[in-house]
Amino acid sequence: MLKENAKRGLNRIASGSWKRFAGLWRTACGMAGLLFDTVYAAFRKGRTPNLSLMSQINRQILYTGVEAFWLVGSIAVLCGSAIILVAMFNMPKIGVGEYFGKILVIALVDELGPFVTSLVVVGRSGTALAAYIGTMRVSREVDALEVMGIDPIQFIVQPAFVGIVASVVCLNLYFITIAICGGLVVAWLLTGVPLGIYFGRVLDALQFRDVAVSLLKSVAFGVIVALTSSYYGLSVRNVRMVPIAAINAVVGSMFFTIAVNLLLSVGYYVL
Repeated sequence: MLKENAKRGLNRIASGSWKRFAGLWRTACGMAGLLFDTVYAAFRKGRTPNLSLMSQINRQILYTGVEAFWLVGSIAVLCGSAIILVAMFNMPKIGVGEYFGKILVIALVDELGPFVTSLVVVGRSGTALAAYIGTMRVSREVDALEVMGIDPIQFIVQPAFVGIVASVVCLNLYFITIAICGGLVVAWLLTGVPLGIYFGRVLDALQFRDVAVSLLKSVAFGVIVALTSSYYGLSVRNVRMVPIAAINAVVGSMFFTIAVNLLLSVGYYVL
């Protein structure tokens, strides 16, 4: 009896794991198809006026980027201060104080900058976008656009895609600047250590490839957030699925962001 129950439990676990993997694969394929449709829509003419598209892109950048400055700035100061203080107090003790600048560049520029900004964007804008598109699906607004001959991908997804990617890139650069400068100022106020030495170490360690990798990650994460949120929003079929779409947008964006971040980091450090 115990063996049979154990076998049933294992079969259920295996079946559930296979279903999750299959669902994840379908989501990835659907997002890839949505990315193709979005890029294709940018190179063909539609019934949507360019002025309308630009106004929607500007509104998306305003909501996703500009209105998130205070939150990203606050997080940047806290993260930068914590990392810099830990590095200041602990690195000289183990005899690696000369690597202070490189540690900050790796932690803030290569990793935390694009990752934290993408989490802020998916928490603020990804959920809102998924709920917005899902509500449009429920209220038949998407169907109405199709009846009028307007491509929903070009009218809804494309402006959100451009606005979110541009916002994540700008927020990433803003986060890095505030984290390093604000963190060093806070460390100076708390410890009284001269800033010139530590600024010099950071600038000496900062290379163009670090900035390029950080920008590449921010672009990739912005694409993931925009596509995941739009995909789950377009998948809504009734009003009960709207909050589920918002939740799935957060979970899916975080999963794909972490996976892509791992691949890019491994590729960068290996190659």
